[in-house]
Amino acid sequence: MVSRGEIERIIRGMKRIRSLPLLLLACLLLTACPSTTPTTTTPVAPTPPQITVANAVNALAQAVDGAVTTAMAARDAGKMDQADVTAVEAFASAIAGAGKQVDAELRSTDAWATQRTKILVMVSNSSLATLKAHISPAAQVTVSTLVIVVNQILSAVGGPTI
Repeated sequence: MVSRGEIERIIRGMKRIRSLPLLLLACLLLTACPSTTPTTTTPVAPTPPQITVANAVNALAQAVDGAVTTAMAARDAGKMDQADVTAVEAFASAIAGAGKQVDAELRSTDAWATQRTKILVMVSNSSLATLKAHISPAAQVTVSTLVIVVNQILSAVGGPTI
């Protein structure tokens, strides 16, 4: 005959066995089906041309200062003569004037299509291409950053580069 203690032990063992399949099922679900969170990325909106032009005008102001300072330092070091420094200053002055006009137009209430046309005319009328053609190679190296920034503005408004 089976004693009462043995029966209780068997019943406790049966209870453990009954919960074992649930435990195995939980482990199987947790390891077999990893949670996946769909990854979504928000596409980056392209920079509006007005912002591109505004950034280029800011860079232009810094480049003008840098070009004139570099020309003066090159003159003082004997690597550039005064005529070249004067040419760089004239070029920088023309570009700075065009930059101020572009900045004022960007702040106007005109629609972008109108601003774009006005900016293109302003930069084209500043005779930068003519000035660039009449400065020495040493001065052209000094103003190369200015030309790059002006070309960024021209490209943003759909104009020809210098």
